[in-house]
Amino acid sequence: MPQLTSSSGTRFLLTTFSWARPQVHGKLLKSRRTFPSPSVPFAARLLRCPFRVRSGGEGPGERRTSVASTSVVSFLLLFTFLLSPLASSANTQRYRLTWRADPATTMTIGFEQYHGSSARVVYGTEDHGRDANAYPLSANPARFVNHAGMRNVFVRLKGLTPATVYYFLVVDSDGTSRRMSFETPHDSPDRPLSIIAGGDSRNNRETAMAANRLVSKLKPHFVMFGGDMTNGDTPEEWQQWLDDWQATISSDGRLTPIVAARGNHERSNESIYEIFDVPNPKVYYSLDFAGGLLRTYTLNSLFPAGGDQADWLEQDLASCKTMWKFAQYHHSMRPHTVSKPERDELIYHWGTKFYRYGMNLVVESDVHTVKQTWPIRPSQEPGSSQGFIRDDLRGTVYVGEGCWGAPLRANNDNKPWTRASGRFNQFKWIWVDINQVQVRTVMIDRSSYVVQENNLETRFKSPPGMYYWDAANTGDVLRILRRTEVANSMARNPPLAAQSTPSIQAASAPAVLVRDGNGAVRVSYSMPAGGRPEILIVGAGNRLLWRGQLPVRGPGPYSDKVDLPELPRGTKMELVVKAGGKVVAKYELR
Repeated sequence: MPQLTSSSGTRFLLTTFSWARPQVHGKLLKSRRTFPSPSVPFAARLLRCPFRVRSGGEGPGERRTSVASTSVVSFLLLFTFLLSPLASSANTQRYRLTWRADPATTMTIGFEQYHGSSARVVYGTEDHGRDANAYPLSANPARFVNHAGMRNVFVRLKGLTPATVYYFLVVDSDGTSRRMSFETPHDSPDRPLSIIAGGDSRNNRETAMAANRLVSKLKPHFVMFGGDMTNGDTPEEWQQWLDDWQATISSDGRLTPIVAARGNHERSNESIYEIFDVPNPKVYYSLDFAGGLLRTYTLNSLFPAGGDQADWLEQDLASCKTMWKFAQYHHSMRPHTVSKPERDELIYHWGTKFYRYGMNLVVESDVHTVKQTWPIRPSQEPGSSQGFIRDDLRGTVYVGEGCWGAPLRANNDNKPWTRASGRFNQFKWIWVDINQVQVRTVMIDRSSYVVQENNLETRFKSPPGMYYWDAANTGDVLRILRRTEVANSMARNPPLAAQSTPSIQAASAPAVLVRDGNGAVRVSYSMPAGGRPEILIVGAGNRLLWRGQLPVRGPGPYSDKVDLPELPRGTKMELVVKAGGKVVAKYELR
């Protein structure tokens, strides 16, 4: 064993240090590194002091070098200081936050412990860095489970204070983790919530990492993730996914909780239950936020939609008194690509209950396209299409459909009640307050260069470099008003057919539509009832120049892009929209 000897004859053993790469089921974990032991000459050069190495007994020809005891002590202190952060690190990694109960007063901290024993969490409302003894609170694990090649540990914290930042360390027999933090959501309905919602990360890790980094910048209260985290549900893929999820940790060590749903690429419910410790092994559950502002419903479209799940959903919805209700699940009821099957059973078991109990917003995944609908409800009445009809007063808005990194599909199956659709990597950034919900569709690829991080005071501001989908009929913000606000708005501004002077002759001077370079115009109108609207182009002397039909529509306002035939320019023309034999809109066409 190499030794240092001071001028007083005291010998110091110089121990070499190394860190073996941990193994799980015989596989090396890539996230741990082997750190070479510093050599004695290198350490001595750092101090610029002489030393003597003794590798055995002192020989008669051994050359002695005198060194002050203080220099040796200084060297050893520096040597210990350089190594102590590594030597005292806990054998934990792949951190995640979830909830099993009231988000304002509880938090579940999950992590993998790949070596060591006696794991626990120390925490408090003041930042004490990595000084584990300075944190006033401590909690032991509530659950250990071996899954996906990892020993997952879950520490469930209770009795927390709402709207509070907690700092914490994971401590085990070998040391402490880095200092991290989390924030309990507030419990006041008069304060807004920031939420990110999406799904389908699967196999494009580069895009998924870009989305994860945006989470770290935006600092939402939580993320709703709609399933298909991995492609094959293998241990290696789950370990990679959790490694990538660490990119959601902000530069100040803040973790964002995840509300997880199961996708079809999760082969069993256990993949979600044993990695995220969700409240129900069957992976359907609800959570209340902000003192009655919002209740979220996570449903399992890989589990029978009827039966116990449908009974639970109806009972929970019937007793829910929150201002807003959101749902998430994996499979889309009406996919916006032709390669995916229709899910009639989801409409029957869930969609009807959404309408009956006032579900406001539903986030779907699986399809790998982008969509948003008008407010719709299940219907087979005239004017409905594929089991839905537009209902601006009591309908539910459906958005989605995946695109957190999974392979994109064509948006080639729009419906009459589709508000807009697209094809790009995205997630939804949702702001919720008492009066409205704002949904922004974040374009991940274009926003991947965002550098600035929001803080808790600026979390409802867009950092420089954020790009949002400028969707048809919507713009870059989809707004959902409280149902009382919708009713008041419709009372103040009734549909055109309910107003006086519906005929062409009695109408006031029309607004002007200007054709674009391809001869297209965007036409806004309001349907008093279900039916198929007609477009009429009328020239001088009320001569009909062209007639066309739009898809069947339900009641409510619409805005459609209409491709017109070749028509003479410079001629005075009118564009008239008729429904049910009545004029519902009229424009001067140029």
